[in-house]
Amino acid sequence: MTTAKVPANARRAALIKLIHVARRELGQKSGLDDLAYRDILRIVGKSESLAAMTVPNMELVLAHMKSKGFKVRPKAGDRPQTISPDASKVRSLWLFLHMLGEVRDPSEKALAAYIKRIAKVDDLRWAHGRVVDTLIETLKKWAMRRLPLAVAALRKEVIAAHRSMPLSARQIELVQQSDLYLNRGQGFDMHWWAWECLMGALDRPISTDMAVLTPVEAM
Repeated sequence: MTTAKVPANARRAALIKLIHVARRELGQKSGLDDLAYRDILRIVGKSESLAAMTVPNMELVLAHMKSKGFKVRPKAGDRPQTISPDASKVRSLWLFLHMLGEVRDPSEKALAAYIKRIAKVDDLRWAHGRVVDTLIETLKKWAMRRLPLAVAALRKEVIAAHRSMPLSARQIELVQQSDLYLNRGQGFDMHWWAWECLMGALDRPISTDMAVLTPVEAM
């Protein structure tokens, strides 16, 4: 017996509605204007138009708007998102895996299914101690299948950019910082920091959802 899935068009319609609500509320609360909203669609959602955006990228746009203060009002029977530091790190790793191309569906539903398979719990709220540590380490190991290659690819882009137009002093500093962190170790944390530095050198913004992944010693 197969489990019924929510039709893609139904999820798309729900996301469009939520993003429009978020746009209106953030406009009222924090002054989000049309230009800033279009930048979110282009940079986070990889599309100039919400109508042309893929559902996974809509999920990323909604997650970004939540990080800016938008709160989804749960319907009856909905489970609230867990907002503990460990839960935020698990969710951020999941979204980062989507950015790397390892996770096809970045939604909360897909994350919940993964958590149940790995941690044997039905909700992230019930994952504590060693269980949540296992989730974080498992996601980091998964990311390391792709992250070293992603860092190497970004470095090639930086070199190509420098050949066409010399980098600024700040960009050069970020590249040097990425080298320093890779020299310190070959694990996830140092690769993440190198990736973040190289993204900065290329003037590519990183979602605030990802900030919790930065190693404390790197701050």
